[in-house]
Amino acid sequence: MSRRSAPFVAPDFMEGQLDELDSKQGKKRAKALLSTLQEDIASFRDQQFPPDILRQIFDMPIFAGNLAEVQAYQQRWQNLLERAMAFYPAAYLPPDHLPLPASLEIPQFIYNVQRLHLTKTLAKESKSFGSVAALTDKCGDYSAQELERMAAVFEQDDEARLVAHREFIDLRAYVFCRDSKGKMLEPERLRFYRTGLIIQALPDFKVVDSRQTPRKRRNDAYSQPLANNDFWKIYKKK
Repeated sequence: MSRRSAPFVAPDFMEGQLDELDSKQGKKRAKALLSTLQEDIASFRDQQFPPDILRQIFDMPIFAGNLAEVQAYQQRWQNLLERAMAFYPAAYLPPDHLPLPASLEIPQFIYNVQRLHLTKTLAKESKSFGSVAALTDKCGDYSAQELERMAAVFEQDDEARLVAHREFIDLRAYVFCRDSKGKMLEPERLRFYRTGLIIQALPDFKVVDSRQTPRKRRNDAYSQPLANNDFWKIYKKK
């Protein structure tokens, strides 16, 4: 199955400000700290991704190596991983084993991989915004009438959010791993196009490529967009 991401939690160093976090000012402070982490990740990623010590699989952001190589590359990310875990402490822990949010763009590290099954799925990218200016900065231009409709959403409710959807072909990987006793486990379905996927390939590792025929996407819960520039469709977030 595919996995949603671990929930955001205020880091331990903000425990004394939990009451403040219920206010708009507190939420802004938490978002600012997370934004700083994202900027540091982006800067580090520019320098360290794609990996220089791992082999790329086809033309995708998937890279494989032996145990020592994957551990060495993960160590480069360790400081940023630990900082991210302060915001998402439940990440990778049982019983759910939820990953860090893809929006952080930290590579996913998977060990003991025996087989990789690659698929394509019709999907959508989603971004949410708290202002029209922030939206147009990321999503481009819209007509004056569309801008008015979007602005009206915030005039009616200052807590409202706009969500932008962009349809695309989503690459997914079914990752088959072995446990410590060598038993093949049930596959994990991972979305890796934003983060990249780093795998420790076991002997006789195989890749099954089924990308030729994309699967259909499930029905969208959103309809009748407020705006559409033929790339991003905009809706009021539910």
